[in-house]
Amino acid sequence: MLFHAINHSGLGHLNRSIAVAQWLKTGISNLQVLFLIEGGENFITPTGLPWIMVPGHNQASENENCEQITRNILNVFQPDVMMHETVLHEPIHRAVRDAGVKEVLMANVGGLLRDELTYSLDRMNELDLLIVLQQRQEVAPEDQALVDQFSGKTLFAGPLVRQKDRFASHALRQKLNLAETDQVILLTFGGGGYNLTAELLSNTLAARSTILEKYPRAKLIVITGPYFSGELPAQDGFVCYASRFEPFLTDYLNIASAVVCMAGYSTVNEIAASGVPAVCVPAAEADDQVGAGNMEEYALRFPNIRIGSTATQDLALQVISALGRARDLSVTQEFARRAKAAAESIVDEIKTLF
Repeated sequence: MLFHAINHSGLGHLNRSIAVAQWLKTGISNLQVLFLIEGGENFITPTGLPWIMVPGHNQASENENCEQITRNILNVFQPDVMMHETVLHEPIHRAVRDAGVKEVLMANVGGLLRDELTYSLDRMNELDLLIVLQQRQEVAPEDQALVDQFSGKTLFAGPLVRQKDRFASHALRQKLNLAETDQVILLTFGGGGYNLTAELLSNTLAARSTILEKYPRAKLIVITGPYFSGELPAQDGFVCYASRFEPFLTDYLNIASAVVCMAGYSTVNEIAASGVPAVCVPAAEADDQVGAGNMEEYALRFPNIRIGSTATQDLALQVISALGRARDLSVTQEFARRAKAAAESIVDEIKTLF
């Protein structure tokens, strides 16, 4: 199976493709996969999934090169099924269609999928399967009408999260010189490319005295994401670790008492699955839409998540509130059940294409 994972504003598209690949390899014992990626090689490499870099879907000048690379890969790898993540990139689609390989596109309902269904419906109707990463009841009627224009088979399956097989909590605390009584605030931005991230970082650091007054043993871990271009904070009595990228972010999430993050779709799902109290700040410039509502409405469905502000004093109070709440295990159990059911339905549907 061949995957094309776009690199958009963060790593969410690649994250979801990895999640599907992991579940498929669990459910189909002899499955081989290969990824065409547009970036995020540091993110996918630790998974052990093989990948090849291709020009980005927004680099029109590289379309001819992208198509030739794809044709060469098809000749060597000879896949049975092609999975497109969110965007049906014409140079890749054309090469795959000419090779007679079955095609699937998966996406959550948002601006990119709406554009595909509105402006590229004829091309979309050449696909064998459309996977919408929400439940049908979560999709607004006007979006459902768009989806219904697709002439192929549609599967509604969500939410989706990556499988997690590493929770090295004790070893990680030792590595970072954290005592068991230290309360960890994890600050992370996912893709990390928006202007909001610099403000969120600087104001979290500015809120330290207010936070420490209430929780003197609070420690901050900063993992910005690979696209963050600002300076990382120096380690001190409050900041115990700072990094642009960590391949096993779930290990850091597992030791966190509270999370402060930019609220992308994949990030919210990971936070919801963890049950960790969180302050999520949606990026206005992202304009994320998830089913019937926006990202803020989606995040608020989960009792462990609060929508936050970047204002220093507000942020301080929000973090203090999160540190005072316990991990919500009811969220974890229910979300894990729903995510497993969604993943299994995707595996079952993909099996029919082989």
